[in-house]
Amino acid sequence: MKRRTPVTYFLDGIEQFLRSFSPEEVAVTRVVFRRLLDGQATRPGALAGALGLPPALVAMAVDRLVERGTTTVDPETGDVVGARGLSLAETPHRLTLNGRGLYAFCAVDAVGIPAALEADARVESRCHGCRTAVVLTLTKGIVTEAPPGLLVWAAERDLTRPLHTYT
Repeated sequence: MKRRTPVTYFLDGIEQFLRSFSPEEVAVTRVVFRRLLDGQATRPGALAGALGLPPALVAMAVDRLVERGTTTVDPETGDVVGARGLSLAETPHRLTLNGRGLYAFCAVDAVGIPAALEADARVESRCHGCRTAVVLTLTKGIVTEAPPGLLVWAAERDLTRPLHTYT
């Protein structure tokens, strides 16, 4: 039997987390994320039309995603404004992605999203501990400019808090 390494343990946890989403939740997330990349919020009713799903089913999927902390909704308009780490709503992590001003749920998302997309980006954030301003640049998803010794770290996941509340 293979020994479980910390990396294996970590990847198994991610896979388990991803498998826990319904097909409707995955579909909603994909549409919303793509629209966020274009700087667009999404009305839940528009999601139903885009996905060809009943509005009630889409509303349930959005509610579940919000409950799990992977999606955010503007409380005034009801528009979906954040998904899987990317947001139109202001957070402490400003992200200029391919020239478009956006935000990220956390520092890991601010670096990880452009890295995964192999995109050009500028990240403006603050150290969670000392509040020092931190700015870094990614070119085609690779960090090309950053303060010397910069580290991005993630705290152990607190399952009682939504993902988007990490800063």
